[in-house]
Amino acid sequence: MRGVACITYNNECAIELETRLGRLGVNPGDRAFIGTVHSFALSQVISPYARCVPVGLPENFRVATRLEARAAVEVAYRNAINGTDNPHQRWEFATEKRKRDVDRSRPKWRGRNPELAAFIEAYEAELRRQGLLDFDDMPLLAYRMIKENLWIREVLRARFPVLFVDEYQDLGHALHELVLLLCFEAGIRLFAVGDADQYAFAGANPELLESLTRRADVRTIRLRFNYRSGGRIIRASLGALGEERDYHGVEDAPEGDLSFWEAPYGLDSQAQLIADTIIPKLIEQGFELGQIAVLYRAAWLGDKVATVLKDASIPFVRTDTNALVRRNSRLARFIEECARWATGGWRDADPSFTRLLSQAVTLVFGRHSEGEEQNLSAQLMAFLNASIGSTETTHAWLQRFSRELITQWRDVARNSEQDWQVCDEMITNTEPARDLDLSLAHFAGRIEGAGRVNLSTLHSAKGREFDAVIMYGVNNTDFPNDRDKRTPAGLREARRVLCRRDAAEKTS
Repeated sequence: MRGVACITYNNECAIELETRLGRLGVNPGDRAFIGTVHSFALSQVISPYARCVPVGLPENFRVATRLEARAAVEVAYRNAINGTDNPHQRWEFATEKRKRDVDRSRPKWRGRNPELAAFIEAYEAELRRQGLLDFDDMPLLAYRMIKENLWIREVLRARFPVLFVDEYQDLGHALHELVLLLCFEAGIRLFAVGDADQYAFAGANPELLESLTRRADVRTIRLRFNYRSGGRIIRASLGALGEERDYHGVEDAPEGDLSFWEAPYGLDSQAQLIADTIIPKLIEQGFELGQIAVLYRAAWLGDKVATVLKDASIPFVRTDTNALVRRNSRLARFIEECARWATGGWRDADPSFTRLLSQAVTLVFGRHSEGEEQNLSAQLMAFLNASIGSTETTHAWLQRFSRELITQWRDVARNSEQDWQVCDEMITNTEPARDLDLSLAHFAGRIEGAGRVNLSTLHSAKGREFDAVIMYGVNNTDFPNDRDKRTPAGLREARRVLCRRDAAEKTS
Protein backbone atom coordinates (compact mmCIF):
# COMPACT_ATOMS: atom_id res chain seq x y z
CA MET A 1 0.00 0.00 0.00
CA ARG A 2 1.64 3.23 -1.15
CA GLY A 3 1.57 6.40 0.91
CA VAL A 4 3.58 9.41 2.01
CA ALA A 5 5.93 10.11 4.91
CA CYS A 6 5.77 13.50 6.64
CA ILE A 7 8.72 14.03 8.96
CA THR A 8 10.22 16.82 11.03
CA TYR A 9 12.88 17.21 13.69
CA ASN A 10 11.17 17.02 17.09
CA ASN A 11 7.93 15.77 18.59
CA GLU A 12 6.50 19.24 19.16
CA CYS A 13 6.74 20.02 15.45
CA ALA A 14 5.48 16.54 14.55
CA ILE A 15 2.42 16.94 16.78
CA GLU A 16 1.66 20.34 15.23
CA LEU A 17 1.98 18.81 11.76
CA GLU A 18 -0.25 15.90 12.75
CA THR A 19 -2.87 18.29 14.18
CA ARG A 20 -3.02 20.41 11.04
CA LEU A 21 -3.20 17.40 8.74
CA GLY A 22 -5.91 15.94 10.98
CA ARG A 23 -8.10 18.96 10.22
CA LEU A 24 -7.81 17.99 6.55
CA GLY A 25 -8.83 14.42 7.29
CA VAL A 26 -5.29 12.99 7.06
CA ASN A 27 -4.43 10.83 10.07
CA PRO A 28 -1.39 8.65 10.82
CA GLY A 29 -1.82 5.12 9.55
CA ASP A 30 -0.65 2.62 7.01
CA ARG A 31 -0.73 5.15 4.17
CA ALA A 32 0.64 8.18 6.04
CA PHE A 33 3.59 8.32 8.41
CA ILE A 34 3.62 11.53 10.46
CA GLY A 35 6.45 11.87 12.97
CA THR A 36 10.07 12.73 13.63
CA VAL A 37 13.05 11.59 11.60
CA HIS A 38 14.14 9.51 14.59
CA SER A 39 10.73 7.88 14.82
CA PHE A 40 10.79 7.19 11.07
CA ALA A 41 14.22 5.59 11.36
CA LEU A 42 13.11 3.41 14.27
CA SER A 43 9.60 2.40 13.18
CA GLN A 44 10.07 2.17 9.40
CA VAL A 45 13.67 0.89 9.12
CA ILE A 46 15.20 -0.50 12.32
CA SER A 47 12.22 -2.28 13.91
CA PRO A 48 10.98 -4.11 10.78
CA TYR A 49 14.37 -4.98 9.25
CA ALA A 50 16.99 -5.18 12.04
CA ARG A 51 16.43 -8.95 12.32
CA CYS A 52 17.20 -9.32 8.61
CA VAL A 53 20.59 -7.57 8.55
CA PRO A 54 23.54 -7.72 10.99
CA VAL A 55 23.30 -4.56 13.12
CA GLY A 56 23.89 -6.23 16.48
CA LEU A 57 20.39 -5.80 17.91
CA PRO A 58 18.33 -8.65 19.39
CA GLU A 59 14.67 -9.06 18.45
CA ASN A 60 13.50 -7.56 21.77
CA PHE A 61 15.79 -4.51 21.71
CA ARG A 62 14.67 -1.29 23.38
CA VAL A 63 15.75 2.34 23.73
CA ALA A 64 18.17 3.03 26.59
CA THR A 65 17.05 5.20 29.48
CA ARG A 66 19.11 8.24 30.38
CA LEU A 67 20.68 6.39 33.32
CA GLU A 68 21.54 3.37 31.15
CA ALA A 69 23.17 5.61 28.55
CA ARG A 70 25.24 7.41 31.21
CA ALA A 71 26.38 4.08 32.66
CA ALA A 72 27.37 2.87 29.18
CA VAL A 73 29.45 6.04 28.69
CA GLU A 74 31.36 5.29 31.89
CA VAL A 75 32.00 1.66 30.91
CA ALA A 76 33.15 2.71 27.43
CA TYR A 77 35.46 5.36 28.86
CA ARG A 78 37.20 2.79 31.05
CA ASN A 79 37.54 0.34 28.17
CA ALA A 80 38.63 2.75 25.46
CA ILE A 81 40.46 5.60 27.21
CA ASN A 82 40.88 4.80 30.92
CA GLY A 83 41.92 8.37 31.67
CA THR A 84 41.47 10.62 34.70
CA ASP A 85 39.11 13.28 33.34
CA ASN A 86 35.30 13.31 33.52
CA PRO A 87 33.95 10.71 31.04
CA HIS A 88 30.75 12.67 30.46
CA GLN A 89 32.62 15.84 29.56
CA ARG A 90 34.72 13.84 27.09
CA TRP A 91 31.51 12.27 25.76
CA GLU A 92 30.22 15.71 24.75
CA PHE A 93 33.03 15.90 22.18
CA ALA A 94 32.39 12.30 21.13
CA THR A 95 28.71 13.11 20.59
CA GLU A 96 29.61 15.92 18.18
CA LYS A 97 31.83 13.56 16.17
CA ARG A 98 29.21 10.82 16.22
CA LYS A 99 26.56 13.12 14.76
CA ARG A 100 28.90 14.73 12.22
CA ASP A 101 30.79 11.72 10.79
CA VAL A 102 27.82 9.68 9.66
CA ASP A 103 29.49 7.49 7.03
CA ARG A 104 32.11 5.53 8.95
CA SER A 105 33.52 3.99 5.79
CA ARG A 106 35.17 7.33 5.02
CA PRO A 107 38.81 7.85 6.14
CA LYS A 108 37.95 10.81 8.38
CA TRP A 109 36.07 8.54 10.82
CA ARG A 110 39.35 7.23 12.26
CA GLY A 111 41.67 9.80 10.74
CA ARG A 112 40.06 12.66 12.64
CA ASN A 113 40.57 12.00 16.39
CA PRO A 114 40.82 8.18 16.50
CA GLU A 115 40.54 8.18 20.31
CA LEU A 116 37.01 9.59 20.12
CA ALA A 117 36.12 7.05 17.42
CA ALA A 118 37.25 4.24 19.74
CA PHE A 119 35.25 5.79 22.61
CA ILE A 120 32.09 5.91 20.47
CA GLU A 121 32.51 2.35 19.25
CA ALA A 122 33.06 1.09 22.82
CA TYR A 123 29.93 2.93 23.96
CA GLU A 124 27.81 1.46 21.18
CA ALA A 125 29.24 -2.01 21.85
CA GLU A 126 28.19 -1.72 25.51
CA LEU A 127 24.66 -0.70 24.50
CA ARG A 128 24.42 -3.61 22.04
CA ARG A 129 25.65 -6.02 24.73
CA GLN A 130 22.56 -5.04 26.72
CA GLY A 131 20.24 -5.11 23.70
CA LEU A 132 19.92 -1.31 23.68
CA LEU A 133 20.19 1.61 21.31
CA ASP A 134 20.01 5.32 22.10
CA PHE A 135 18.36 8.32 20.46
CA ASP A 136 21.33 9.18 18.24
CA ASP A 137 21.62 5.55 17.15
CA MET A 138 18.32 5.73 15.30
CA PRO A 139 19.27 7.79 12.22
CA LEU A 140 22.83 6.37 12.25
CA LEU A 141 21.70 2.73 12.20
CA ALA A 142 18.95 3.45 9.68
CA TYR A 143 21.48 5.20 7.43
CA ARG A 144 23.84 2.22 7.62
CA MET A 145 21.07 -0.29 6.93
CA ILE A 146 19.71 1.63 3.93
CA LYS A 147 23.15 2.33 2.48
CA GLU A 148 24.34 -1.29 2.72
CA ASN A 149 21.09 -2.97 1.64
CA LEU A 150 19.61 -1.96 -1.68
CA TRP A 151 16.47 -4.00 -1.05
CA ILE A 152 15.59 -1.84 2.01
CA ARG A 153 15.76 1.26 -0.19
CA GLU A 154 13.44 -0.36 -2.71
CA VAL A 155 10.96 -1.37 -0.01
CA LEU A 156 10.87 2.17 1.40
CA ARG A 157 10.49 3.71 -2.06
CA ALA A 158 7.61 1.34 -2.82
CA ARG A 159 5.85 2.23 0.42
CA PHE A 160 6.66 5.96 0.56
CA PRO A 161 7.27 7.35 -2.94
CA VAL A 162 7.07 10.89 -1.52
CA LEU A 163 8.87 12.28 1.53
CA PHE A 164 7.83 15.61 3.05
CA VAL A 165 10.33 17.22 5.46
CA ASP A 166 9.20 20.16 7.59
CA GLU A 167 11.62 22.48 9.45
CA TYR A 168 14.52 21.17 7.36
CA GLN A 169 16.92 23.70 8.87
CA ASP A 170 16.73 21.84 12.19
CA LEU A 171 18.21 18.64 10.77
CA GLY A 172 21.77 17.84 11.80
CA HIS A 173 24.34 15.98 9.69
CA ALA A 174 23.05 12.46 10.47
CA LEU A 175 19.46 13.31 9.61
CA HIS A 176 20.50 15.24 6.50
CA GLU A 177 22.59 12.31 5.24
CA LEU A 178 19.66 9.96 5.85
CA VAL A 179 17.32 12.16 3.80
CA LEU A 180 19.87 12.48 0.99
CA LEU A 181 20.30 8.72 0.88
CA LEU A 182 16.55 8.11 0.74
CA CYS A 183 15.80 10.77 -1.85
CA PHE A 184 18.82 11.15 -4.12
CA GLU A 185 20.01 7.53 -4.10
CA ALA A 186 16.87 5.53 -3.27
CA GLY A 187 14.68 7.60 -5.62
CA ILE A 188 12.06 8.88 -3.17
CA ARG A 189 10.68 12.27 -4.18
CA LEU A 190 11.56 15.00 -1.67
CA PHE A 191 9.50 18.05 -0.71
CA ALA A 192 11.40 20.07 1.92
CA VAL A 193 10.29 23.22 3.74
CA GLY A 194 12.56 25.34 5.91
CA ASP A 195 13.95 28.73 6.88
CA ALA A 196 17.63 29.22 7.71
CA ASP A 197 16.70 31.95 10.22
CA GLN A 198 14.53 29.53 12.21
CA TYR A 199 16.90 26.79 13.41
CA ALA A 200 16.70 26.16 17.14
CA PHE A 201 18.23 22.86 18.22
CA ALA A 202 21.68 21.70 19.24
CA GLY A 203 23.51 20.24 16.26
CA ALA A 204 21.22 21.96 13.76
CA ASN A 205 23.04 23.36 10.75
CA PRO A 206 21.11 25.73 8.46
CA GLU A 207 23.85 25.35 5.84
CA LEU A 208 22.46 21.87 5.13
CA LEU A 209 19.22 23.47 3.95
CA GLU A 210 21.17 25.97 1.85
CA SER A 211 23.17 23.12 0.30
CA LEU A 212 19.91 21.60 -0.95
CA THR A 213 19.00 24.81 -2.75
CA ARG A 214 22.33 24.77 -4.61
CA ARG A 215 21.75 21.32 -6.11
CA ALA A 216 21.04 21.30 -9.85
CA ASP A 217 18.39 18.59 -9.38
CA VAL A 218 16.42 20.59 -6.80
CA ARG A 219 13.86 23.24 -7.65
CA THR A 220 13.81 26.04 -5.07
CA ILE A 221 10.72 28.15 -4.42
CA ARG A 222 11.28 31.13 -2.14
CA LEU A 223 8.22 32.35 -0.25
CA ARG A 224 8.15 36.13 -0.07
CA PHE A 225 4.82 36.58 1.69
CA ASN A 226 4.37 36.22 5.45
CA TYR A 227 0.80 35.04 6.01
CA ARG A 228 1.09 34.93 9.81
CA SER A 229 1.97 38.53 10.70
CA GLY A 230 1.01 42.07 9.87
CA GLY A 231 3.33 44.55 8.20
CA ARG A 232 4.28 46.33 11.43
CA ILE A 233 5.32 43.06 13.06
CA ILE A 234 7.33 42.06 9.97
CA ARG A 235 9.15 45.40 9.83
CA ALA A 236 9.95 45.22 13.53
CA SER A 237 11.29 41.69 13.09
CA LEU A 238 13.54 42.71 10.22
CA GLY A 239 14.79 45.61 12.32
CA ALA A 240 15.59 43.25 15.17
CA LEU A 241 17.37 40.87 12.79
CA GLY A 242 19.48 43.71 11.39
CA GLU A 243 19.57 42.09 7.95
CA GLU A 244 17.38 42.53 4.90
CA ARG A 245 14.97 39.75 3.96
CA ASP A 246 12.61 40.12 1.04
CA TYR A 247 9.51 39.38 3.15
CA HIS A 248 6.18 41.14 2.78
CA GLY A 249 2.84 40.97 4.49
CA VAL A 250 -0.34 40.00 2.71
CA GLU A 251 -2.18 42.91 1.12
CA ASP A 252 -5.06 44.28 3.23
CA ALA A 253 -3.98 42.20 6.26
CA PRO A 254 -4.04 43.95 9.67
CA GLU A 255 -0.81 45.76 10.45
CA GLY A 256 -0.54 44.32 13.95
CA ASP A 257 0.35 46.30 17.06
CA LEU A 258 3.48 46.87 19.13
CA SER A 259 3.31 48.08 22.73
CA PHE A 260 6.13 48.71 25.20
CA TRP A 261 5.66 48.47 28.96
CA GLU A 262 8.33 49.68 31.35
CA ALA A 263 8.76 48.03 34.74
CA PRO A 264 11.95 49.53 36.18
CA TYR A 265 12.22 47.41 39.33
CA GLY A 266 13.43 44.16 37.79
CA LEU A 267 12.07 40.82 36.69
CA ASP A 268 9.70 40.33 39.64
CA SER A 269 8.10 43.69 38.93
CA GLN A 270 7.75 42.82 35.24
CA ALA A 271 6.11 39.48 36.01
CA GLN A 272 3.62 41.21 38.33
CA LEU A 273 2.83 43.76 35.61
CA ILE A 274 2.01 40.93 33.21
CA ALA A 275 -0.51 39.40 35.63
CA ASP A 276 -2.03 42.63 36.98
CA THR A 277 -2.16 44.82 33.89
CA ILE A 278 -1.09 43.42 30.52
CA ILE A 279 -3.14 40.21 30.39
CA PRO A 280 -6.31 41.91 31.73
CA LYS A 281 -5.94 44.62 29.05
CA LEU A 282 -5.54 42.00 26.33
CA ILE A 283 -8.69 40.26 27.56
CA GLU A 284 -10.55 43.61 27.45
CA GLN A 285 -9.45 43.95 23.82
CA GLY A 286 -11.02 40.59 22.97
CA PHE A 287 -8.04 38.24 23.08
CA GLU A 288 -8.73 34.75 24.46
CA LEU A 289 -6.36 33.39 27.08
CA GLY A 290 -5.46 30.45 24.83
CA GLN A 291 -4.15 32.86 22.18
CA ILE A 292 -1.91 34.79 24.56
CA ALA A 293 1.72 33.71 25.05
CA VAL A 294 4.41 34.88 27.46
CA LEU A 295 7.87 34.14 26.08
CA TYR A 296 11.20 34.20 27.93
CA ARG A 297 14.72 32.87 27.61
CA ALA A 298 14.87 30.19 30.33
CA ALA A 299 12.53 28.07 32.47
CA TRP A 300 13.51 29.82 35.71
CA LEU A 301 11.94 32.99 34.30
CA GLY A 302 8.81 30.97 33.59
CA ASP A 303 8.70 30.09 37.29
CA LYS A 304 8.33 33.79 38.13
CA VAL A 305 5.48 34.28 35.67
CA ALA A 306 3.77 31.05 36.74
CA THR A 307 3.80 32.18 40.38
CA VAL A 308 2.08 35.51 39.72
CA LEU A 309 -0.46 34.00 37.32
CA LYS A 310 -1.37 31.33 39.87
CA ASP A 311 -1.84 34.01 42.55
CA ALA A 312 -4.05 35.95 40.13
CA SER A 313 -6.11 32.79 39.32
CA ILE A 314 -5.17 33.06 35.63
CA PRO A 315 -4.99 29.54 34.11
CA PHE A 316 -1.82 28.78 32.17
CA VAL A 317 0.05 25.96 30.49
CA ARG A 318 3.84 25.74 30.31
CA THR A 319 5.90 24.40 27.42
CA ASP A 320 9.34 24.69 28.99
CA THR A 321 11.39 22.16 30.97
CA ASN A 322 9.31 22.80 34.11
CA ALA A 323 6.03 22.03 32.37
CA LEU A 324 3.44 19.63 33.77
CA VAL A 325 2.93 18.31 30.24
CA ARG A 326 6.14 17.66 28.34
CA ARG A 327 5.29 19.17 24.96
CA ASN A 328 7.92 17.00 23.24
CA SER A 329 6.29 13.82 24.59
CA ARG A 330 3.60 12.20 22.47
CA LEU A 331 2.36 10.27 25.49
CA ALA A 332 1.97 13.45 27.55
CA ARG A 333 0.10 15.18 24.76
CA PHE A 334 -2.12 12.11 24.32
CA ILE A 335 -2.97 12.15 28.03
CA GLU A 336 -3.89 15.83 27.80
CA GLU A 337 -6.08 15.15 24.75
CA CYS A 338 -7.89 12.39 26.67
CA ALA A 339 -8.56 14.89 29.45
CA ARG A 340 -10.05 17.29 26.91
CA TRP A 341 -12.34 14.55 25.60
CA ALA A 342 -13.47 13.58 29.11
CA THR A 343 -14.21 17.18 30.15
CA GLY A 344 -16.52 18.03 27.26
CA GLY A 345 -14.77 17.14 24.04
CA TRP A 346 -16.92 14.04 23.67
CA ARG A 347 -19.93 16.26 22.89
CA ASP A 348 -18.53 17.78 19.70
CA ALA A 349 -15.71 15.31 18.89
CA ASP A 350 -12.99 17.76 19.94
CA PRO A 351 -10.87 15.66 19.89
CA SER A 352 -12.62 12.78 18.19
CA PHE A 353 -12.42 9.27 19.64
CA THR A 354 -11.10 8.09 16.28
CA ARG A 355 -8.15 10.47 16.62
CA LEU A 356 -7.47 9.34 20.20
CA LEU A 357 -7.59 5.69 19.17
CA SER A 358 -5.21 6.34 16.28
CA GLN A 359 -2.78 8.02 18.68
CA ALA A 360 -3.07 5.15 21.17
CA VAL A 361 -2.39 2.50 18.54
CA THR A 362 0.66 4.44 17.33
CA LEU A 363 1.95 4.85 20.89
CA VAL A 364 1.61 1.17 21.74
CA PHE A 365 2.14 -0.78 18.54
CA GLY A 366 2.92 1.19 15.43
CA ARG A 367 1.93 -1.48 12.92
CA HIS A 368 -0.88 -3.57 14.36
CA SER A 369 -3.56 -6.15 13.70
CA GLU A 370 -7.31 -5.55 13.69
CA GLY A 371 -7.67 -7.52 16.93
CA GLU A 372 -5.03 -5.42 18.68
CA GLU A 373 -6.82 -2.23 17.65
CA GLN A 374 -10.15 -3.59 18.90
CA ASN A 375 -8.65 -4.46 22.31
CA LEU A 376 -7.09 -1.00 22.65
CA SER A 377 -10.36 0.62 21.57
CA ALA A 378 -12.33 -1.23 24.26
CA GLN A 379 -9.81 -0.33 26.98
CA LEU A 380 -9.66 3.32 25.97
CA MET A 381 -13.43 3.72 25.63
CA ALA A 382 -14.05 2.11 29.03
CA PHE A 383 -11.61 4.50 30.68
CA LEU A 384 -12.93 7.60 28.93
CA ASN A 385 -16.57 6.77 29.57
CA ALA A 386 -15.80 6.37 33.28
CA SER A 387 -14.18 9.83 33.19
CA ILE A 388 -17.26 11.69 31.89
CA GLY A 389 -18.78 13.70 34.73
CA SER A 390 -16.09 12.53 37.15
CA THR A 391 -15.21 14.79 40.09
CA GLU A 392 -11.63 13.48 40.18
CA THR A 393 -8.80 15.95 40.41
CA THR A 394 -6.02 15.75 37.84
CA HIS A 395 -3.80 13.80 40.26
CA ALA A 396 -6.43 11.13 40.92
CA TRP A 397 -7.41 10.93 37.23
CA LEU A 398 -3.75 10.46 36.21
CA GLN A 399 -3.33 7.72 38.78
CA ARG A 400 -6.33 5.91 37.30
CA PHE A 401 -4.97 6.50 33.78
CA SER A 402 -1.71 4.84 34.80
CA ARG A 403 -3.44 1.95 36.55
CA GLU A 404 -6.08 1.18 33.91
CA LEU A 405 -4.25 1.99 30.68
CA ILE A 406 -0.49 2.48 31.01
CA THR A 407 0.05 -0.68 33.06
CA GLN A 408 -1.76 -2.81 30.46
CA TRP A 409 -0.27 -1.10 27.42
CA ARG A 410 3.31 -1.24 28.67
CA ASP A 411 3.09 -5.04 28.95
CA VAL A 412 2.06 -5.52 25.30
CA ALA A 413 3.84 -2.56 23.68
CA ARG A 414 6.03 -3.09 20.64
CA ASN A 415 6.94 0.58 20.29
CA SER A 416 10.40 0.61 21.87
CA GLU A 417 10.57 4.40 21.52
CA GLN A 418 7.83 5.10 24.06
CA ASP A 419 8.70 6.91 27.30
CA TRP A 420 6.13 5.35 29.62
CA GLN A 421 7.41 7.00 32.80
CA VAL A 422 6.06 10.35 31.56
CA CYS A 423 2.73 9.53 33.21
CA ASP A 424 4.51 8.93 36.54
CA GLU A 425 6.24 12.30 36.17
CA MET A 426 2.86 13.99 35.65
CA ILE A 427 1.47 12.26 38.74
CA THR A 428 4.42 13.56 40.76
CA ASN A 429 3.97 17.05 39.30
CA THR A 430 0.35 17.18 40.54
CA GLU A 431 1.04 15.92 44.08
CA PRO A 432 -1.69 17.37 46.39
CA ALA A 433 0.65 17.37 49.40
CA ARG A 434 2.83 19.91 47.57
CA ASP A 435 -0.19 22.02 46.58
CA LEU A 436 0.31 21.11 42.91
CA ASP A 437 -3.01 19.43 42.16
CA LEU A 438 -5.62 21.09 39.94
CA SER A 439 -9.04 20.36 38.53
CA LEU A 440 -9.24 18.09 35.49
CA ALA A 441 -11.01 20.87 33.57
CA HIS A 442 -8.09 23.19 34.35
CA PHE A 443 -5.60 20.58 33.20
CA ALA A 444 -7.61 20.09 29.99
CA GLY A 445 -7.72 23.83 29.28
CA ARG A 446 -11.49 24.18 29.80
CA ILE A 447 -11.60 26.79 32.57
CA GLU A 448 -14.57 29.02 31.73
CA GLY A 449 -14.11 28.01 28.10
CA ALA A 450 -11.26 30.48 27.70
CA GLY A 451 -8.24 28.16 27.56
CA ARG A 452 -4.93 28.95 29.21
CA VAL A 453 -2.16 31.48 28.78
CA ASN A 454 0.86 29.85 27.13
CA LEU A 455 4.17 30.14 28.99
CA SER A 456 7.13 29.15 26.85
CA THR A 457 10.82 29.63 26.30
CA LEU A 458 11.71 31.27 23.01
CA HIS A 459 13.00 27.99 21.60
CA SER A 460 9.98 25.94 22.72
CA ALA A 461 7.62 28.41 21.04
CA LYS A 462 9.24 27.76 17.68
CA GLY A 463 6.72 27.11 14.93
CA ARG A 464 3.70 28.03 17.03
CA GLU A 465 1.29 30.92 16.45
CA PHE A 466 -0.41 33.28 18.91
CA ASP A 467 -2.57 36.36 18.52
CA ALA A 468 -0.81 38.20 21.35
CA VAL A 469 2.77 37.69 22.52
CA ILE A 470 4.29 39.17 25.66
CA MET A 471 8.08 39.23 25.62
CA TYR A 472 9.22 38.95 29.25
CA GLY A 473 12.64 40.05 30.46
CA VAL A 474 13.71 42.12 27.45
CA ASN A 475 16.32 44.03 29.43
CA ASN A 476 19.63 45.33 28.16
CA THR A 477 21.61 42.94 30.38
CA ASP A 478 19.37 39.93 29.76
CA PHE A 479 18.35 40.03 26.10
CA PRO A 480 20.87 40.22 24.61
CA ASN A 481 23.00 39.25 27.60
CA ASP A 482 26.70 39.91 28.07
CA ARG A 483 27.66 36.55 26.57
CA ASP A 484 25.64 37.34 23.43
CA LYS A 485 27.52 40.61 23.05
CA ARG A 486 31.01 39.06 23.14
CA THR A 487 31.06 38.13 19.46
CA PRO A 488 29.25 39.27 16.31
CA ALA A 489 27.97 35.70 15.88
CA GLY A 490 26.54 35.69 19.40
CA LEU A 491 24.78 38.99 18.88
CA ARG A 492 23.41 37.83 15.53
CA GLU A 493 22.05 34.67 17.17
CA ALA A 494 20.28 36.77 19.83
CA ARG A 495 18.79 38.94 17.07
CA ARG A 496 17.67 35.86 15.13
CA VAL A 497 15.98 34.28 18.16
CA LEU A 498 14.10 37.51 18.87
CA CYS A 499 13.05 38.22 15.29
CA ARG A 500 11.55 34.80 14.70
CA ARG A 501 8.81 35.59 17.23
CA ASP A 502 7.04 37.44 14.40
CA ALA A 503 3.82 35.48 14.84
CA ALA A 504 2.62 38.07 17.35
CA GLU A 505 -0.16 40.55 16.91
CA LYS A 506 0.93 42.41 20.01
CA THR A 507 4.32 42.31 21.77
CA SER A 508 5.02 43.81 25.15
